[in-house]
Amino acid sequence: MDRGQLYSLAREETGLSEVQMRILGHMQEALQFAADVSRDQVLVMTRGKNPDMAVVLCAVSPSYAGSPAYYHEGDVCFMDEAALAESVLLTGRKIVGRKELEIGRQVAVTAYPLSDNAGVVFASVSFLSRSTRQHQVLTDTAYMALLLPLVGEPYRPPRLQDGLLVLDSVGRILYANDIAAGLCFVLDKEAAEPRNLVGRAMIHLPLVEKIMATGRPQTGEEEAGDITLTAWGLPLFQQGKVQRTLLVLTDVTAIREKERQILVKNSVIKEIHHRVKNNLNTIAGILRMQARRADNEETKEALRRAVDRILGISQIHDILARQSGENVNWQELLARLVRLSLDSLTAGSRVRLVLEGDDEPLVMGSEAAVNLAIAVNELIHNALDHGFSGLSAGTLTISEHCEDGWFHLSVKNDGHLLPEGFGAKGYDLGLQIVRTLAEIELKGTFTFGNEDGLVAAHIRCPLKRLEVTE
Repeated sequence: MDRGQLYSLAREETGLSEVQMRILGHMQEALQFAADVSRDQVLVMTRGKNPDMAVVLCAVSPSYAGSPAYYHEGDVCFMDEAALAESVLLTGRKIVGRKELEIGRQVAVTAYPLSDNAGVVFASVSFLSRSTRQHQVLTDTAYMALLLPLVGEPYRPPRLQDGLLVLDSVGRILYANDIAAGLCFVLDKEAAEPRNLVGRAMIHLPLVEKIMATGRPQTGEEEAGDITLTAWGLPLFQQGKVQRTLLVLTDVTAIREKERQILVKNSVIKEIHHRVKNNLNTIAGILRMQARRADNEETKEALRRAVDRILGISQIHDILARQSGENVNWQELLARLVRLSLDSLTAGSRVRLVLEGDDEPLVMGSEAAVNLAIAVNELIHNALDHGFSGLSAGTLTISEHCEDGWFHLSVKNDGHLLPEGFGAKGYDLGLQIVRTLAEIELKGTFTFGNEDGLVAAHIRCPLKRLEVTE
C-alpha cells in the first residue's frame, strides 16, 4: 500500500488526525524491515469511526516466502476480537499474549503502542507469530526500529541466509541466529562458543564502535582468513542514547572470489587483444616490405589491400583491449573504429563522416562486435577505394538502430554509383567477406546496391546473435 492509499483508508475508516496519519506514512518502509527482522506479520490497528470497531491500516508480512498473512489492509473487526490492540490503546503499554485465529489454532502476539508528538497513543503495532512461540528480543528490536525510520538511507532487511545479531548498549550479544553465531566465532576467535554467545559474548568490531560513536548506520567489510563478510549496522535509540545495535552479516566470500576471477579474466582478455594487435602489426609490416619489393602492380595492390585489412583488425583489437569484459559498447567501438579507419587512409581526409544511431547504448558480445567491426571496416575501405575514387570530396553515412528484435546497420556514400546490373557475382573479396560475416556468422542478411542516388550497404541480424555467448 502506498502512502496515498494509507491516507485515504485512514480518512474513510478512522478519526486519526493529519499528523498521526503522516507518522504512519513515514513508518511504512520501516514496517517491512520490522517484519523481516521479527519474522512475524506486523499489523497497525486503530479504532474506527465507530469506537467498537478496529481497523487494520497496515499489514506487512516478511519478504521471504512461506509466512502466512493473517490480516490485510482495510480489514475491520470488533474491538473484542482485537483485545490486545485494545489493551495497548487503553494502557499505552506493551502487551504479550495469544490470539485464536480459528478453533484449536493459536498464535503468539506482542503489541506495542504508537504515540503522536503529544504523547497520545493513537494506534497499536502487533507482531503475529507463525506459532505460539515468539522471541521478545526480536519483537522489541523491530519495534524500536519502527520508532526511528531512516531518512535518506535505505534499510537492509536480513534474508534467510544472513546472520542477524542484536547487541546491547555496550556491544554484548542479546540475540544471534544460527548463522550469525557461526560467523561471530569466525570473526572473533576470543568470542565464546556459538552456544554460549547470547548474554555472554561481546562483539569487537570497528563497525560496532563506529556506530556507537556516531549514532549513524554503518556498512563495512570484514575478512577472517579465507572468509569475507559484509556487515550493516543500525543503531536503535532510547532517550537519546544508543541502547541496541542491529547487525546484519552476509557471507560474500564466493561473490568476492568471483569478482577477483572476473578481474583476472578481464586482464587476460586485454593482454590477449594487445598481443594480437602487436602480432598483426608485425605481419602488416612484413607485407609492406614484400609490397615494396614486388615488381607487379597487381601484386602490390593485393598486398596493400591485405595490409589495410590486417591493420583494420589490429585497430579492432586495440579498441577491445580498452574495454573490460566480454560486453562491448558498440557505439563507442564504431565511432573509434570509423575515425581510425578514415585517418589511416589518404582518401579519408576528403570524406565527411556522418554517424547516426539510437540514443540507447547497445551492448553486445565481443565476438559479434568483432564480426560487425570487420564488416564495417571493409565497407569503409570499399567506399574510399571505389565510391570516392577520383572525387575531391564526399559524404560517408553510417547508421544503426534496433527494431522488432533486429539490428540494422547501413553504410552509404554519395560517390560513384554502381554500374547497372551490378549484383552479388560482381562482389570483390571485401564485399564477399562482409556477406560471409553477415550471413554465416551473424545469421542475418547483407544487401548492396544503388539507393536514392547513393550506394548503400545494409547488414541486418537478430539481436540475439549479438548477445554474449558463454
